[in-house]
Amino acid sequence: MSVPLVTVAVVSYNRLHYLRALIDSARRCIDYPALQWIVVDGASVEPGLREYVESLDFLDELVVRDCTHAEAMNEIVERANGEFLLMLPEDIQFIRRGPWLRDMIEVAARPEVGHVQFDAQRRETLRRHFLERPRRVRGRPIPGVRARPRRVRVSSGAEFIGYGDARDPVGAAGIVTFVRTELRRALGPWRENRALTTMQDSGLGSEADMIERAHRAGLDLEAFLMRIPAAADVVTDPRGTKARVRFGNRRYGHYAPPPADGLYYRIWDEGEVARFAALEPAPGFEDIVEPLGFDLPLDEHGDLLKTNVIDDDEPYESIA
Repeated sequence: MSVPLVTVAVVSYNRLHYLRALIDSARRCIDYPALQWIVVDGASVEPGLREYVESLDFLDELVVRDCTHAEAMNEIVERANGEFLLMLPEDIQFIRRGPWLRDMIEVAARPEVGHVQFDAQRRETLRRHFLERPRRVRGRPIPGVRARPRRVRVSSGAEFIGYGDARDPVGAAGIVTFVRTELRRALGPWRENRALTTMQDSGLGSEADMIERAHRAGLDLEAFLMRIPAAADVVTDPRGTKARVRFGNRRYGHYAPPPADGLYYRIWDEGEVARFAALEPAPGFEDIVEPLGFDLPLDEHGDLLKTNVIDDDEPYESIA
């Protein structure tokens, strides 16, 4: 029986530690027979990174060129042969081994589904998107009435939860997204928009531009969350962030290599994740992510800290 081809594509730039953990965990965790592998690296200067990507002999496409984040994503869409596109930044790690990609394909193939979210979300984010989201009528919230998120169960029994109007339906950021490739092409390329750019935005305004474009297109789509996540942000800074690269060769936030076996977090086998199924609306990052040899930065309530730590006064290291 034939299965649809999935393009697994990575946007890489000057974070070799993260890239190694992502690639290693992806190879361990993605149990699926029909994959196209692409890496687009923005001409990184971090020592050893170029040699590493050139050593990955399983890649179908390797592109190394001086390009922006948006240009790298456009390059991936142009080269993708898969019916579905799993686009990744290098700063996440897969934490679940098994056939979960088949579940994402089944739900993403539904015509009303845009982006499928597959990475672990903070408890606070889950509460805001699913437990505290107000019900809206004609765009207006009804005081005191909470929305009841739509749930979809696929043939394996895995559940997905609809975001409704809580987030953009097409994964406008591009990275950490799973979509039908035809949808990416129909929306057109990411376009940088300096008027919409902030210090926190590696895409130089392209995400906000894409959100506006998708809204104008009137797409009747909804983003969905896979309840049991397959991946998680790599958080290496005690303030609750990952090392972020801006302005070419400036890296902000604490940057550290994986502490154990080339990984930052434990990988769960499919038979182990059932222990998290009872958590509602889904297991949070703090519930399912088990760091190896270090502690997650948590607040006094046990929630994961979060900060972007990029501003004019933030210290940085020069990569070159």
